[in-house]
Amino acid sequence: MPMQTALLGFASFRSIQHRLSKSLSPAETTIIEIIAGALGLAPFTSGFTGLIPALEFLTTPAENGPKRFSVVQLLWNSLATCALGIVVAAPFRQLFILRDRLRYPSATATGILIGVLFGKETIVARAQQSEIRVSGSHHSEADTDSDPPEATGRNEVRLADPAFSNDLGVGFVQGDVGRAVNVLLVSLAGSSLFSLVSYFIPILRNVPIFGHTVAKDWLWAFDLSPAYLGYGIIIGPSVNAGILLGAIVGWGILSPVAKHNGWAAGPVGDWDNGSRGWILWVGMGLILGDSAVGLSWAIFKPLIPWAQRRLRARRLKISRSQEMGEQNPLLHDRLNTHRKDDMVDSAVDDNWPTSSLVTPSLILWTSAALLFLYLVSLLGVFRTLLPLPATLIALILVPLGGFVSMRSLGETDDGAALAIGRMAQFIIALLVPASNPNYISANVLLGGVVEAGASQASQQMGGLKTAYMTKTPPRVVYYSQIIGSLAGTLVATLVYRIYTSLKKIPSEEFGIPDAHIWLVAARLIYQQTLPPRVLAFAIAAFVIGAVFSVLRILGSNRWWRDLVPSGEQWPLVRSAFPSSLLNSDECLPNLLTCPDMYIVPAITLLRALGSLILVIGRDRFNIKSFVLLCSATGLILGQGIFSLIALLFDAVHVPHF
Repeated sequence: MPMQTALLGFASFRSIQHRLSKSLSPAETTIIEIIAGALGLAPFTSGFTGLIPALEFLTTPAENGPKRFSVVQLLWNSLATCALGIVVAAPFRQLFILRDRLRYPSATATGILIGVLFGKETIVARAQQSEIRVSGSHHSEADTDSDPPEATGRNEVRLADPAFSNDLGVGFVQGDVGRAVNVLLVSLAGSSLFSLVSYFIPILRNVPIFGHTVAKDWLWAFDLSPAYLGYGIIIGPSVNAGILLGAIVGWGILSPVAKHNGWAAGPVGDWDNGSRGWILWVGMGLILGDSAVGLSWAIFKPLIPWAQRRLRARRLKISRSQEMGEQNPLLHDRLNTHRKDDMVDSAVDDNWPTSSLVTPSLILWTSAALLFLYLVSLLGVFRTLLPLPATLIALILVPLGGFVSMRSLGETDDGAALAIGRMAQFIIALLVPASNPNYISANVLLGGVVEAGASQASQQMGGLKTAYMTKTPPRVVYYSQIIGSLAGTLVATLVYRIYTSLKKIPSEEFGIPDAHIWLVAARLIYQQTLPPRVLAFAIAAFVIGAVFSVLRILGSNRWWRDLVPSGEQWPLVRSAFPSSLLNSDECLPNLLTCPDMYIVPAITLLRALGSLILVIGRDRFNIKSFVLLCSATGLILGQGIFSLIALLFDAVHVPHF
């Protein structure tokens, strides 16, 4: 959430500005956002939200588990993947930021927000200029003679919805930023207070609004946690509508069907024998179907303009040959074989000195150091679990996955890391057969390497987009990302081990859904321990997810596209920047990532309420989206801060209900 990070950094320094000798600058705010973002991504890229708890708590003796890793092993594993994607992304700045000028909606919106916070019209204007591109390579020949984008408005890049765009005006900032920051602080305080109360009264996180029987037997309840309300405001109504539909299908239809037919005979909330685990397999089918089509399109889409240019050049050559009586000239002007609309109008880079750029030599020695760290970490610490060939192939897959993730983030505002991770598991399965006693561990660990690298690469490119707008040196961004990742590695390792020592995992409070995703994907690939009748449903879900993805691609410029749900929106939605606040009409596969079809409805319902508050507050009461964003950020941050206090309470055994 880069916007929220930039906003919090600005608010924090603004509160102590009177004690500083120099005021905060836009470039420094960008650095804060990049370091904080890298640090916040570390638990994910280190595997502590998914693959590590999967191996430690969910694997069975038949899968040569469960494992128990020491703190040293966890730290080495985190170091192995802490910065691979950062190095992968660095050479592509020229391509994605300057030449192709991809949108990177969240990063662009973050740059606009920084410009707004500091009252810098030049940053906002730079954001708009960086989005204007000559798009002849994306048009057919019929488009060549049409008016330019400035005249028709057809290719105008809409970074946000109208209400959000109106909020990001310099006049608004100068008059209302202080009040918006106050809203953030009040929301933070209120969220922290509620979290304190709910710690002692846990039923506030599971209110049985549909009755105790429905809440106990079918898990339909209502969670009042303010963070989920904030997420609902940020994600927006369009995405949350798909999430709510997924919850209805999963928990309202598939769960009772599986329960009553005896396919999931255990308690509904049981991951192993209940319908919660059963519908997860169906959700995985949707994810894989959507991912297969979405990633294929992301890979082959850039080849379409190239193929069109080649065909036009060939037709032009044939036409000229026919006009000249099949006589080819001795001197052929190759420049004339390309139409003007095929030329790519690259953005003009800032006049940085060499010391401010990420040079090839810097990338080379950084890559060598990280490669050595990768091999020492994984092969040294996990040598009994990871075959050498598969470990090397995973390393090769990192730049490929990173390239797809960077382009996907630039076009759709989602890096498709979830899909890339699942595809990596498929490839690793070809190299590590089921006859290997550690096939599950190897599949999960090496799939995590590829997914981590892809996530870091897309985040780095997003940071470079924001930095381009705020005129922050690329080398500073590079170092900031590495510093944040290294710091996050240490913090994430320690916090993970503290949590696993003090908390029961898995539990109702910590269901570790991402861990179940990793294991279900691996077991589905190897076709191991499948629940009854789930394979047929998973295959049908795969087809449905693929069809959804194809329809969204074919209807990219059609009014009905937004009515087609994402195959990954149903089962999974991880916190991403709001696609409702950012215009996503040109998004292709909307590959989002935070659990939903298999997450209890209590959370989904509150997120849906957050979207409703966004719509009513913005459209009915004319509350500016910027203010709502500040409020949502405070709600999320308040509960996050209190979670550390709650951990301290548990450590000293504070009594509560």
